[in-house]
Amino acid sequence: MNNLLRIALVLAVPLALAACQANGKRFPDFEFTGKLLPPDPPVIRQPVLPEMLVPCRGHVLVPALGMTLVPKNMPAPGEGQFLREERITPPYRIIPPDARLSMDQSPARLNVELDRLNRVVGLYCG
Repeated sequence: MNNLLRIALVLAVPLALAACQANGKRFPDFEFTGKLLPPDPPVIRQPVLPEMLVPCRGHVLVPALGMTLVPKNMPAPGEGQFLREERITPPYRIIPPDARLSMDQSPARLNVELDRLNRVVGLYCG
């Protein structure tokens, strides 16, 4: 009796799965007609005090926190505020997310930290 029950179950499972298919398709076709959800707001990495950025001339970029950084010779984004890399006065260093940094310190250099969406989330001298 046990063997007969096992055989019946083995035969019933493929039949049940075949019955779940509609018109030979496993899943319905989906169409995306709406807009994507807006990205999360940028999270500023540390408190940025303009007084601390004067030695590296970063105090003028404090209003750019949260803006998208556009690399050199790249087109501007279609919407939102942005900062062109050409507008940053050398010496500066662009720091992408999860970047490893060298230990060299230059008080005159501005460090510009970015998040994964290329938004400015941190400014500091060094």
